[in-house]
Amino acid sequence: MDKSMLLTKRNRLFINLFAVGLLLHTLSSLFIHYQNPVSIPLFAILYCILLYILRRMNINNYVMQTLILGGMNGYILYLIIDTPYYIHILLFVYPLFIASLYHSIISSLILLPITALEVIYLFQKNYINFESTIEFGNLYVVLLFLILISLTAVVHSLFMRNTWHRMEEQQSTLERALDSREGYLHMFFENAKDGIAVFDLDARIIALNPAFELLYGWSREECIGNHIPLVPPENVAAANERIEKVLKGESFYSFETKDMKKNGTFFDAQLTLSPIYNKSGDIVAMSVITRDISYRKEAEKLIVQTEKLKLAGEIAAGVAHEIRNPMTVISGFIQMMNTDDQHPYQTYTKLIASELERINLIISEFLILAKPHVTKAKEFHIERIIQDVVLLFSPELNLRSILLKESWNAQNAIVIGEQNQIKQVIINIVKNAIEALTNEGSLEISTDLETEGFVSIHIRDNGAGMTPEVVNQIFEPFFTTKTTGTGLGMMISEKIIQEHAGKITINSQLNKGTTVSILLPYNKAEKSATSN
Repeated sequence: MDKSMLLTKRNRLFINLFAVGLLLHTLSSLFIHYQNPVSIPLFAILYCILLYILRRMNINNYVMQTLILGGMNGYILYLIIDTPYYIHILLFVYPLFIASLYHSIISSLILLPITALEVIYLFQKNYINFESTIEFGNLYVVLLFLILISLTAVVHSLFMRNTWHRMEEQQSTLERALDSREGYLHMFFENAKDGIAVFDLDARIIALNPAFELLYGWSREECIGNHIPLVPPENVAAANERIEKVLKGESFYSFETKDMKKNGTFFDAQLTLSPIYNKSGDIVAMSVITRDISYRKEAEKLIVQTEKLKLAGEIAAGVAHEIRNPMTVISGFIQMMNTDDQHPYQTYTKLIASELERINLIISEFLILAKPHVTKAKEFHIERIIQDVVLLFSPELNLRSILLKESWNAQNAIVIGEQNQIKQVIINIVKNAIEALTNEGSLEISTDLETEGFVSIHIRDNGAGMTPEVVNQIFEPFFTTKTTGTGLGMMISEKIIQEHAGKITINSQLNKGTTVSILLPYNKAEKSATSN
């Protein structure tokens, strides 16, 4: 602990002890009857109040120490003069004891002769009063006690001063070692691969390393002393809650969340947030260590998706062979029963037939999952496939007064793959879009040629839309929001697109609509192919 701070705390303690002594003296003068009358120490009380005022004014600690020791000594001198009992002389021990607690050899050496002169003066002045109540043996013991306490106080102060000097030397050695250690810490801070930043209590950045600049895209000049938006708008409230907890002393280790770069893009981040304390144990700042785990998340997602596809394929193989044969028999008998218009259970058999068709649909989708990658790849015009699907749904669009908007900007795009599978994907997506629309809604289908040899297909609707939770689960097996859905359509669609080296994404907002985007690699058609 700093020597000045230690002296300040001791001054505060001894002023309080001084006040307690005055309080006890005042109470005793009011309620206890002595042989000699005891007066209330008004001057001592005023002096104590003055000490409190000076402490509030933060005067020099050594001056305050002198005033406290002088005040205690003067108060005891006043007490003995006011009530001349020889036993009160022992009270002179207390200031000497306090001086030894200050570990100040100078204070002890100054106070010791002053106390000796005061004792001599009191014996000369009150010798007649003391003579009738004290024996020589008692006087010898009192004086010997005073001398021993005084010497002890001086020796203790000398010992503590030497001890303090040794502690200061050790601290100096530690500080030199710390300076060397701080150099290594600085190199670690600057060369760490994880982004590290230090924030003040108002969440302004006060230090950051190069990795943090590279990760978030903000320069040091832009960050220092400023509030920087590092989290997506929807996560701001949760981020503020974490900051409040950190300011209360809580830490977060390897916390996974979404953070935002300067260009507005999001990335998966693993954060460690910790409070930073000063020597007094007060929180003065916050540290944030950020690690980009986007690649790890993508890898985990691919592994999980592969396991799901593998599981679904294994289930498909078993279901297709074990269930379809008995289902064929049951379906045959149900059809025979339905041909008889007179049988009394026609309502139930038709319901059974409908459910059998639904089971057969599920088995068919299982079989698609169990199929291997595309083996009969052929070239086909992607726009023609989409236009065939549009033609297929035109009657339903007209019947429900759904406005169809078309934008064809990829006339020469040739995709290599299984066109029936791609057609099935487009059918699934358009069907879902129509089911999400109310009457007089709108459906927009467009194609564009993208960079890096991809053709994009966008299918937009202004229907009910989906929540982020639904979007995150839409490619999960058996997940569906429909009462009659199988929960396999979108998973199969994603599998087909991935087998064609493409990508499918969904962007949806609740009550605003959904956009499904498909990217497929393409070859530009030759003129002869186009004319055909």
